[in-house]
Amino acid sequence: MNMFEHLTIEKVQRPDLNQLEKLFASAFGDEVDMEQIKRRIHRARQFYYFLHPLSRFSVWVKNHFNIYVIKIKGQVVGFIQVSYLNPTQLHVDYIAFSKQYRGQGLGTWVLTKLLDEAVDTNDYDVVLEVRVDNPAYKFYRRLGFRQITEILHYERSLASGYSLTAMPGEELTGFRELKGQDRSKLYQLYLESVPLLLRRVVKRAYAEFSPSMMVRNLEWLKNYLMRKRKKDYVIEQEGKLVALLTINSYLKVESHVFNLILHPSHEALRQAIISKAVSMITANYKHGIISTTIYSDDYSKQAALEQLGFKKDLVYYLMFRPSAIKLKGKSEAISVYRPVPGVAKPLKKQN
Repeated sequence: MNMFEHLTIEKVQRPDLNQLEKLFASAFGDEVDMEQIKRRIHRARQFYYFLHPLSRFSVWVKNHFNIYVIKIKGQVVGFIQVSYLNPTQLHVDYIAFSKQYRGQGLGTWVLTKLLDEAVDTNDYDVVLEVRVDNPAYKFYRRLGFRQITEILHYERSLASGYSLTAMPGEELTGFRELKGQDRSKLYQLYLESVPLLLRRVVKRAYAEFSPSMMVRNLEWLKNYLMRKRKKDYVIEQEGKLVALLTINSYLKVESHVFNLILHPSHEALRQAIISKAVSMITANYKHGIISTTIYSDDYSKQAALEQLGFKKDLVYYLMFRPSAIKLKGKSEAISVYRPVPGVAKPLKKQN
């Protein structure tokens, strides 16, 4: 029997989420915090009929439901989750299949459909991360992805007992919570802080740093329902923002993730800012894990983390595939999606 005769790709529905949770655990249980994922899927199922309609108005909510399940005779055998980084870029978050269907060409079939029917047709670039020890790396290379840099994941336990010491001579002058009037300056900080190559690969728009009031309210609502707390801090010196520190705390799973954008001319502040972040988290929580990710472009970033008790946990390749239009240097428009047998609900370009 040819399994592809009975195969469909469909947008995830609420009844699919139970099967999806089990499949996700078997595929990624060794590299992600499964308690956090289980709770995320549970909340998605619990608030599905409330949150799903809001996906029309919020990219944060929309990306939460950008999951496509692969079914054979109505049974979920795999899934692919994508998110829209911006109107021209798609990010592949996860792709996985049940053990009995691995190694049978399903991954090739699904990604080829994604690239041919949705990505290239709509002139999307695609970004993804893959672990350095994952055999899928060679597969992505064959599909036209190229390695841009390494992404390093660091973490440390709150209960490790590691003693934080003040950074001599490094005062965090101007450190405070983010204010509404600061938002218009954040995009400029991003442009001046992130290398040009990475900005071309992972494009971030002005609206991401300065979202509308409606978008901010929707994000607050989503975070409230998901039991997540988010705090933003900046360092302002001489009227200019030189750093943005974001701390996300997932309360039920005791996980804390911080991200830092730091102007290159103030790189000497990195260790003091990280120390400050750890101190603030430790002051409010006694157990759990603190984690962050950095690019491998400067060893001093790794050294700052390791001196504060962080250990490198996972290493990923950041991979990028330009759309076929850009790759071939074409400028003419290409027609929109053409239906393909077996694809029930294709991905469509964002307006």
